[in-house]
Amino acid sequence: MITELALEHVEFTCGHCWHQWAADYEVLHYRDEDGADWESFSKAGIPTGSPYETAGAPACPQCHRHWVGHLAERHLLPLPERAGRG
Repeated sequence: MITELALEHVEFTCGHCWHQWAADYEVLHYRDEDGADWESFSKAGIPTGSPYETAGAPACPQCHRHWVGHLAERHLLPLPERAGRG
């Protein structure tokens, strides 16, 4: 069951070349049948890893090293019809 849908504006600063950039991610929070909470990230509709973890951190557009981002803004979006119902 989907419990929350949000748009997160994430900012990045490369620790190698100091280039700064930002990206928007859609974040879907959901609860599985066992009651465990999960989240999934997508960027422009394409599934991606969490920009807040090393495994999902994007590459710097300048030097191509990977850096974890930080949340700059967060906006809740309306849940799709029936998506929040179990």
